[in-house]
Amino acid sequence: MFVKASETVTTRGSTLILPTVSIGNVPQLGMDLLINTLQLSRVGIIDDSALLPVSGVSAFDHIPSRPVPLEVYQSSDAKWTLIQQRSPPLPKHHRLFAKSMLEYIKAGEFDRVVLLTSSDAALRTDALIDGPQIRSISINCDDRILIDRLQALSLTDFGQRRGVAIADDMDSKESSLAGVLKQLHAAGIARPLLDMCQEAGIPVLALVSLVNEGDNIADAILLANAVNAALGIATNIDQWRPPQSWQWLMPDNVPSELF
Repeated sequence: MFVKASETVTTRGSTLILPTVSIGNVPQLGMDLLINTLQLSRVGIIDDSALLPVSGVSAFDHIPSRPVPLEVYQSSDAKWTLIQQRSPPLPKHHRLFAKSMLEYIKAGEFDRVVLLTSSDAALRTDALIDGPQIRSISINCDDRILIDRLQALSLTDFGQRRGVAIADDMDSKESSLAGVLKQLHAAGIARPLLDMCQEAGIPVLALVSLVNEGDNIADAILLANAVNAALGIATNIDQWRPPQSWQWLMPDNVPSELF
């Protein structure tokens, strides 16, 4: 259930960007960079019983509110709506949570939907080893300008070797969306949500970051760069501003009070 901060909040015609809780937490870290750098406002939360409850101190420099599992942020012109997810679904609740997000997408009447996810690079196919390590999956998408921009940015199709057509690269079974989604590993709800969006006829673009678990700050920066360049969110960003919460990502001195 979407709980608005005020009755004036609207998402109709907005572009929705949402992350998955996936390997390296790269999508969440990328969302941190976007929200904090663009100084987006928190316009509501999504209350969903499929998620682990979590809270803590304020995550962003410009927002004093305590974080909760699922938060909705928006630009002042309502052109961009971003979701930050702080905790994963409960065991065996991934499809249930994906269905909840599908209902939120339908009700929001968004102009575009962009999913940020990550996949285990150690389990990638040989075809994915060469070339860019951020790939795209387009479903029900007929936005020619966006597709051309993805090609210009070398955000190669996730189910395609660089320079090789999908039809030539895979057999008919593997060239289907189901075959492509099977190549996603440790990607959170990406598989069920993309599958549901296809069935519902909802256009969605997924950007997939192929990563290993560890210090994934550099991967997050690359993903933020990719989504910003693909969508043209802001052209005046010289450097991303990490939020204050990042000081505990890879700390040199861990406070003894934590133990």
